[in-house]
Amino acid sequence: MNSSDTSANARANKNEAHINTSRRDKSSDGLKNRVEAWLLTHIEPAWSFINQSSSLSKAINCILINNAVNKTRNRPLPLSLKAPYTTWSTLTDKTWYSRYLPESNVSNLPPLSEVTELFRRTGGIKVSQKSTNLFPVFAQWFTDGFLRTADDNRQRTTSSHEIDLSQVYGQTECQTNAIREMSNKIGCRGRLKTQVLKNQDGFEEEYAPFLYESDGVTKKAEYANLPTPIRLPSNWPIEKRATLFAFGGDRANSTAQTAMVNTLFIREHNRICGEIEQAYPDWDDERIFQISRNICIASLIRVVVQEYINHIAPFHFKFRGEPNVAWTAKWNRPNWIPAEFNLLYRWHSLVPDKIIWGSSEYSTMEMAFDNSKLINYGLAYAFETTSRQAAGRLALHNTPDFLYEAEKSSIKQGRDFRLATYNDYREVMSYPRVSSFEQITADSKVIAELKYLYKTVDRMEMYIGLFAEDTKINGTVPPLIGRMVAVDAFSHALTNPLLSKHIFNAVTFTTVGMQVINETTTLANIVNRNININEPVFVSMTREDWIPQPPEGF
Repeated sequence: MNSSDTSANARANKNEAHINTSRRDKSSDGLKNRVEAWLLTHIEPAWSFINQSSSLSKAINCILINNAVNKTRNRPLPLSLKAPYTTWSTLTDKTWYSRYLPESNVSNLPPLSEVTELFRRTGGIKVSQKSTNLFPVFAQWFTDGFLRTADDNRQRTTSSHEIDLSQVYGQTECQTNAIREMSNKIGCRGRLKTQVLKNQDGFEEEYAPFLYESDGVTKKAEYANLPTPIRLPSNWPIEKRATLFAFGGDRANSTAQTAMVNTLFIREHNRICGEIEQAYPDWDDERIFQISRNICIASLIRVVVQEYINHIAPFHFKFRGEPNVAWTAKWNRPNWIPAEFNLLYRWHSLVPDKIIWGSSEYSTMEMAFDNSKLINYGLAYAFETTSRQAAGRLALHNTPDFLYEAEKSSIKQGRDFRLATYNDYREVMSYPRVSSFEQITADSKVIAELKYLYKTVDRMEMYIGLFAEDTKINGTVPPLIGRMVAVDAFSHALTNPLLSKHIFNAVTFTTVGMQVINETTTLANIVNRNININEPVFVSMTREDWIPQPPEGF
């Protein structure tokens, strides 16, 4: 770690002392919830034994995932943002977000500007003791594939509602074809278009081609069907625009870090194509492309369950990405993203003020729409430096200034959707309603602010309550967010068509593909398969210096 890494993390660690350690009132957590939490966070030797037993862990995995998803009603949800009552369209028109609860009628909500101040970062970043910056980077990149609000109507979505790697492949066949080699030449079959660029040390690496001509303004003719990067300012510096890649996804160029993850999956796709082409030399370009795409999507789902969700959870048990969990489950229904799930993923407080890159620190905005730093330092360095920087803590009063307006927009969106109250969402997620702010957090400052703004807990908005809650020891997100993420993440990931009982097999993926999927549980697996470095690179959502703390009492 260089001196810049050390100084930045030292300043961040200094602010860990500000974490409030006083006890929250747990009287409204619910007896069943408290028992479950105690069992999953205690008796570590028993859980270690279970994790090491393949048959036992599979059985417990099925029980716990079903328990998590069944904390609330299963799909289909009766309502969408299209109408305040159930219609055929609210049950079938997926261009609108679905919703868990009917519209609310809470009047005289506090001023938007005053509520937004609850999120403003004060006194420096409060860092996560557990998470690296790879956690929010992956979360942003991953959810950009399916949390897609329409620009012309915030109640509608352009999402396919599936984990489909649209960040890489695009949302339409025209977009997909634009980034493909489309060649039956040996060594090219199934591949995505790439170029070879030298990093600052002279080593060659594979990236997607550039989207724009060298003038940084004119989109290359072959990429006319690709989306223009969303929110790219019209006056953005030409030298930065010229570094943007020809990605299928319209948000994958948003930062050097999201481009980093997209680049990884492009390399992995092409690597898999090489293995399949070698194993099946008679197969044509189309078949090799489609099967490689399937393998990449299934591998991503494995990473989501076995690294991402396990990082979020404060439990000793390690969840497994086993497709059979959903095969007979009552929640195995077609996916449809709820509006509430879209909003709860606004994890702005995880974002650091400064990004460590090389011997320098950059503002987060300096990393936007500029892939030069990724190209200069290379993919291995990019993942390692991202994995060695601490993320922020998901909480109120921890959002950086440049995302202040994003918080305001999120609160307004919840009001425009007329979402139900925080207490209503606790209830629908099998938590008892709280009767005091002291049952939400032990932070006396936050309690005083919430009392001033909302007077009673029954008036507090969902979006505010989600981030006001104290995070459990060894966890990464507050409890209600964790529960809602578990419900939708498990039921979203494990009901993917590729994981269906009659599809998840070697006929669909090939023997080669099944081996790749089974060998993939972390991003580190994929990174270390796609870099030209002899020693493994440190790639992790969990801090290398993280030491699990003694769990909370009952």
